[in-house]
Amino acid sequence: MKAMFCTYCKSLTVPGQERCRICGKILDDAAESNQSSLMGFESARPVTKLVIKENPEAPYMPYEFREGQLEIINDIRAALDQKRHIVMESGTGTGKTIVSLAAGLEHAKKTGKKIIYLTRTISQSDQVMKELKAISNIKQVSGITITGRNKSCPLFNNNEEYDHVLPNVLSMLCDDKKVKSLRNSSGGCRYFDKTKGAIDQIEDYCRKSFPKSEELDKYCEDLGACPYEAKKILMKNFDVIVAPYIHILSEDIRTNFLTNLGGEDVPILLIVDEAHNLIDAAREQESFIISMQMIDSAIDECSALIKPELYDGVIIDDFIKHLKLVVRQMAIKNIPLGKSEYKLPVGSIEAPMMTKFDMNRSELNMAINKMIDLGENRMDALIDNNEQGISNIYVLGIALKNWMMSEDDRYVRSIKTKDDGEYLSAACIDPSDIVKFMQGLSGAVHMSGTLQPLEQYYKVMGLPKNTLARTYPSPFPKENRSVVYVDDVTTKYDVMNADPSMSSRIEKKIAKLCNSVEKNTLVFFPSYKMMKGMRPFLERDIDRDLYWEEGGQTKKTMRSLEIFRKSPDGVFFCVMGGSVAEGMDFPGDELCFAIIVGIQFPPPSLELKAMVDMFDSRYGQGMGWKYMNEVPAMRKIRQAIGRLIRTETDRGMAVILDSRVSRYQRQLEATLSDDPVRDVVQFFVDERKS
Repeated sequence: MKAMFCTYCKSLTVPGQERCRICGKILDDAAESNQSSLMGFESARPVTKLVIKENPEAPYMPYEFREGQLEIINDIRAALDQKRHIVMESGTGTGKTIVSLAAGLEHAKKTGKKIIYLTRTISQSDQVMKELKAISNIKQVSGITITGRNKSCPLFNNNEEYDHVLPNVLSMLCDDKKVKSLRNSSGGCRYFDKTKGAIDQIEDYCRKSFPKSEELDKYCEDLGACPYEAKKILMKNFDVIVAPYIHILSEDIRTNFLTNLGGEDVPILLIVDEAHNLIDAAREQESFIISMQMIDSAIDECSALIKPELYDGVIIDDFIKHLKLVVRQMAIKNIPLGKSEYKLPVGSIEAPMMTKFDMNRSELNMAINKMIDLGENRMDALIDNNEQGISNIYVLGIALKNWMMSEDDRYVRSIKTKDDGEYLSAACIDPSDIVKFMQGLSGAVHMSGTLQPLEQYYKVMGLPKNTLARTYPSPFPKENRSVVYVDDVTTKYDVMNADPSMSSRIEKKIAKLCNSVEKNTLVFFPSYKMMKGMRPFLERDIDRDLYWEEGGQTKKTMRSLEIFRKSPDGVFFCVMGGSVAEGMDFPGDELCFAIIVGIQFPPPSLELKAMVDMFDSRYGQGMGWKYMNEVPAMRKIRQAIGRLIRTETDRGMAVILDSRVSRYQRQLEATLSDDPVRDVVQFFVDERKS
């Protein structure tokens, strides 16, 4: 049943009831539904009506059009029909999810394509299912949400021990249990045993209910079936497959994913949500580290083995222990006090290993491959004994093999130190796998609310020259939002170091602004360090209920956030670029005021410098700084400001505390204020008058 709203009092109705539970009016077919820009928050404010019958201008659009939506649908449809990619920034309220589905389904149905809809978060995938359910009122469509083993497998999903295990290792563990189940031997999987018998019932549930990811997992588990296996079997039968980025970014996972979809020859239409995150996600996917903990764990595991050789008398224990010595000596020699990283010359790790064991490059590769084989055999033995099936030798062997293959310009290889020891880092600065995949697609939709400058995205992603780039403004009233900045403070590092009073002045401004209104407020800091340093003063000087994002403590942060949402007058402190700044929606009075403390330029690093140099050489002097520093910083501020206005009736104000905004005031639509407290008070006074 679709979520409906009473046309008289706008209150949410319960599916199946005849009268409104609030006003008592008889409900009719014209009751209203929430559209995608509301992000699923069911509220009693004006919303867009569901249409009763198909609209010939956009057959898969289930709502009455908002301003600009038909234009977006037409542009997407035209690009796809011409086999072009479309890269679009679509402002709040344009309904990115629904318009991309409406246009995408129309194209996919006539071309026989499967839609793969990539999302960054579970909440975004849930929204896709809500919109597909709305579309099903006028057209026959289907969709299913796919998640990884560590999220959906009942044996793995509640076990932190498996959170960071390599996907292929989880696959090995899973395959072993399935084999034992098929042989009716001990150690099998009871969920796998029941999946095939329940598959028709699960498919029927998906087609009728369009369940969210967690709802589908629970439904399968209640039947005693494996959600992961069920999704893998069913996905080829559905029009839209919603999946996390990793299902396309990882070559191995993508191969299996497309095989389950019907094979690499099955035509697909890719829709990328929050596309501004995809480039960094692609770099991270191809990057990796070799930590001292990984090396130590492998050394410990060697004690369970009977001194196997890796190559011509080279014992595995000696090989790994010498690797540890090489890494440690490299750090001691090259990382001075006060520094934390050093860029490694080519062969810095490999050369001393080859010298020690009298090997050439080919023989070193053979030794590492033998280590991987030993690790696989070790896992097989553990699995056969129903013991923990993860081999640290195997994990280290795979990492070393990747390290040997990373000696090219696409990687910055370095040695770094942190509190728990030294580690090797191979940071990918130029992802190639995802670029090749994108170039092979005959059209795709890349969209975000903060994607400008669009040319940065399609250049870095290597999209074709005929890619269509479009920007669509928010249809919400501009007067509902105000953004101002001040020019007498800054969080610029060298200025704060030179002027000890700067921190105190910023603290006082934050406190005065927070105390000036009785509205739910978000304060965004550029770093956890700055937020932690100012916390004692803010707790002393702000006379309101205060809540904090706790670094590394997600559950505690979420509990505080839920209390804040229900508060009429709270202040929540968080960090720009974090989950609160980008992944949360605060409709209505859940958020009215935002204070943005400074500009969060990325911290200097070897990888950042390499990427700046790379883009300077490709696109011209200065473009590296723009693409790698300026663009991400402005995007984070725009994301923070975007938390304010999520529906047609929301009103909100943002104050940015940094003089450097003068250079970016046009793109941030910000004006200079000589008295931000006065301006904030006036904005909310005007709200009461209206």
